[in-house]
Amino acid sequence: MTKKTSVLAPGLVQERSPVTEQQLIDAGVDLAKDFPGSSVDDFRQYPVLAEGGWYIVIKHQRTLQTVSRVPWRLLGPISLLSENLMLD
Repeated sequence: MTKKTSVLAPGLVQERSPVTEQQLIDAGVDLAKDFPGSSVDDFRQYPVLAEGGWYIVIKHQRTLQTVSRVPWRLLGPISLLSENLMLD
């Protein structure tokens, strides 16, 4: 499985990572029942910004139906230098 990427603007890349069958099972997806004719390769995982903040979502790429939405870091892909700072 390879990562799919799309270039939104020069220098800005959105990576869509493949998911495993176990991740779909954990999300409550029954491929045969919920998405007949689809395979694990039809799903991708990537970060999105919504009203409630940043989320890591798993979406069916043909229909863009969300099957999993898990809250992510407050600032999403931005990492502050102070995140790993240990203060005593």
